[in-house]
Amino acid sequence: MARLAVLAGALALTGCVTTENSLSANDIAAMKLTGVTVSYAPDAYIQWDDGIRAYAASKGIVDDIASGTNTPEGKAYVQNAMAARIKAGVERQMAGQLNGTRPVRLELVVHHVTISSAVQRIVIGGGHGMNADANLVDARTGAVILSHPRMAAGLLAGQGILGTAVEAAMTNGGQTTLDRVIDTYGGNYRDWLLRRA
Repeated sequence: MARLAVLAGALALTGCVTTENSLSANDIAAMKLTGVTVSYAPDAYIQWDDGIRAYAASKGIVDDIASGTNTPEGKAYVQNAMAARIKAGVERQMAGQLNGTRPVRLELVVHHVTISSAVQRIVIGGGHGMNADANLVDARTGAVILSHPRMAAGLLAGQGILGTAVEAAMTNGGQTTLDRVIDTYGGNYRDWLLRRA
């Protein structure tokens, strides 16, 4: 039952929300991406053990990491570290795609990120994914040009002892699981914006 609940949660996280891209090819060709910003919804859910461990290490917390990091400061540290990686990853996926003259900015509002730990995947199962609102705005006025609420990206995760070991052995150029989720999200947004199948 626990595995089914986790699978249902992962499917909900990565479920497709169909949002129409109403921009013409000429509209898109005229745009120049000047930056990506990342913020979090007030009720954002973040599960990223590497971020928690990094915060604990920065504070010298070795015992009871869960309690020591479940603080406003700890949550802010994890969110800031993740935001920097999301920004860099999405910028990498969008590099060279918008080369016009109209300056635009991509504003992401993160709702959910789950990077399931190896222990979780062995014991009850779990997946990896994120969803965030993607708002393309005019860089001069701040007016929203095009919005895709809760755009999602997910990765299949190895389950059980064998699946978890296989996933750990499959590194993608040294990328972490979080980086692969972010790259998938950035690629999904790029392909949606540019109308690539």
